[in-house]
Amino acid sequence: MDDENDKDCLAPASTNTFGIPNEPDLLLEYELYKASMGTKRLPSECHREVYAEAFIEHERLGTLADLCVRALAKLGTRHIAPPVKQDPMKLRIHYDSLDVNLPLEECYFVEDVRFWRRVVLAKSSDKTLQFKKIDEYDWRGMGISLKYVELVEACPAAFWPEQQMSELGQLVRNYVRTLHIKHLQSLTDHSFSHYVESEPELDATSDESDEPDISSDESDTPAEEESEPTEDEERERPILRKRASRKDSSVRISDQTRVIEIDLQASVTEMKSQSEVRWKRKEARYSRNAARQQLRDLQQEKRAEHERRKQSRALMRKLPEPAPTLRKHRRSKITGLFNMTVQPEPDDGEADIPDKRNKDKLLDRLKRYDYPAKHCHHIDLSFVRYFDMLNSLTIEFLGPEMDRHYHKRHMNFSYDDMVHLAEGVRTLQQLKIFRLRNSRMDSMKLLIIARALKQLDALEVADFGYDQLEDNCNVALEMLLERKVMLMQLELEYNKLGTQSVDSIGYALRCHADNEPHGTPLRYLGLAHNPVGDYFLVNLIHGISGTNHVQELNIKGVEADSEIVERDLSCLLRTHAPLRWLNLAGIPLNAIDSRDLICSLESNHKVIYFDCRNCDMDLECEYEADIITRRNKYEMNREPLIDFLRSEEGIQEYLGKLRHPLVNNLERERARLSECIRNRPSHSSSESSIKEEAQEEYQEQEFDIWKVLGVQTSSVHHHELEKEPSTPSAQSSESTFVYNPNLFNLDQVREHMHLPGPGNRYYYFQKQSGALESNF
Repeated sequence: MDDENDKDCLAPASTNTFGIPNEPDLLLEYELYKASMGTKRLPSECHREVYAEAFIEHERLGTLADLCVRALAKLGTRHIAPPVKQDPMKLRIHYDSLDVNLPLEECYFVEDVRFWRRVVLAKSSDKTLQFKKIDEYDWRGMGISLKYVELVEACPAAFWPEQQMSELGQLVRNYVRTLHIKHLQSLTDHSFSHYVESEPELDATSDESDEPDISSDESDTPAEEESEPTEDEERERPILRKRASRKDSSVRISDQTRVIEIDLQASVTEMKSQSEVRWKRKEARYSRNAARQQLRDLQQEKRAEHERRKQSRALMRKLPEPAPTLRKHRRSKITGLFNMTVQPEPDDGEADIPDKRNKDKLLDRLKRYDYPAKHCHHIDLSFVRYFDMLNSLTIEFLGPEMDRHYHKRHMNFSYDDMVHLAEGVRTLQQLKIFRLRNSRMDSMKLLIIARALKQLDALEVADFGYDQLEDNCNVALEMLLERKVMLMQLELEYNKLGTQSVDSIGYALRCHADNEPHGTPLRYLGLAHNPVGDYFLVNLIHGISGTNHVQELNIKGVEADSEIVERDLSCLLRTHAPLRWLNLAGIPLNAIDSRDLICSLESNHKVIYFDCRNCDMDLECEYEADIITRRNKYEMNREPLIDFLRSEEGIQEYLGKLRHPLVNNLERERARLSECIRNRPSHSSSESSIKEEAQEEYQEQEFDIWKVLGVQTSSVHHHELEKEPSTPSAQSSESTFVYNPNLFNLDQVREHMHLPGPGNRYYYFQKQSGALESNF
């Protein structure tokens, strides 16, 4: 019965409860005045609805002072109360109470690392960051970068707040080192309505814009090529042009005599070198002309678009032609109902309106406009120029969060976007890593960004993976590699590159090796999953042979003939000395011809990584490849020892010096112990402690009450002077300083009691004063 009564008196499960702080005084008052079980059984208390004593007492709730600090933290972070600043515990509670979703302009000045760590873990998609310690990562810089990227991705494509974002960028520019932009907002459907509702003859589709009928103005005749001066020659001979404008005959004579003199004195090798230089200049001129022509095509296309818009506006302003007046015919006499002629109704134009009334025409109009890339604009990406201390920039045009509302226009981006991005990237002289991935690129877009990246000498990594690049991007890739300081990594995985692109890469690397023989080499080249063709390795080997480029090569899953690839790989392993890393996984090789590849790998003592998974090789061949790479790693780690073991005498000497690991550990421990004994101090600490104990015993025996009370007699004073040279305290004072608390009187002790010093000095005074009281 008691249990049933208790259940009736307790609060229902749906009762709203509230919490109180763990303040000791409040808890004591609550324990004193809370309602007892007997009070709850009273009839007057059985049917109440408010239970004020139903509290939530959580151990992490904190005290009332902690709750006040948390409430103050929600008001702002710029001005912290002085009591909170002075108490480290309250300051810790203040920073732990800050919301991770605070606006950037209200929290960029916070220096607490734990707060920025919470921000990064809450907003970053990289789950491995939670395993990093607080001093192993730039939490503040990464948190500020994530907050700024959130603002950028939330901006609509039609409006970019230039002033607000530039002011905020200037405030945080010293902290941002990385930027990773994924989901930029695209234009809405209303922005494309004037393209969709236009007439068919005035529509500009992507097919028409991709293939403009504009011929190149460059000449291809040999005579004009030789007579056309290059840019280098124009810089080297400015004075010659001025003279030519004044006296053409004198210039011709001087040129002719100089040519005759060269023909008489030049050797065959010099003529060959001049022909090679002339050929290289010609090839460089061809590539520059192709780049210029592409830019001219883009400019011409913009002009054609402008003319189209002018024509459409002119047609819209044109007044309709007046309808012809119809002559009135004499009404014929009606002879019968079935012989009467009825005029058709006038056309109201409803049959030509492309809406839901005519769904077929509406569908045809929507299909006619395929949302070309030149119309899919985004925000002004030149805002990256605000962060001049940026080291890593990653951009992915993945569109907004679409979920189930996918449309290809979200994934496209225009040439103007690339122009704006190039303008911003050109100013980032400290940029080391540039990644433009998962985007719909083409040759023109790559050419625009390559011209900007070419001017960055500090750039080390260029990544264009998953960008749908085709084989016509060879000019842009060659321009990207025409630089004094070569890239360290060029990642082109998962594209549609072919033989021409690989040829351009090899030619650019060869030219860089000839112009900069002591320059930094290209360490990594990624061509995985590209339809590069059968003979791509031949041209690449021809370009990099004899150079220090391409120490790591990734050709995983390329589409090529297995026999040709196996033959070229064997040649690469035997001839290219700088090669250290090779990944050819996923390339179907012949099981019989793979033996030649293993033999080539065995002759190479530098390759330390060789991935041949899913290559249809035998298990024995894969095992031998693994053994060979382990051998190369062992030789690389012990290169001096390998040179020493070349001869039989070196091997015998090495075997004679071998020791068991336990013996080596014992010898190392004994050497460490002997070193410790040799470097130990000369005087032990026990001597000073013995002197201090003897001094304390002597002071207890020679205790003088008059000295403690501050009264000194002449006899006592002379007696002390006589005994002072013979006391051990005088001898010890010469060596070390000893604190004697009995030399102070009562007033001095009280005066200096609050000052720092030996904690037991008052203990000696009380001990001696207690001995005096017992004597009296």
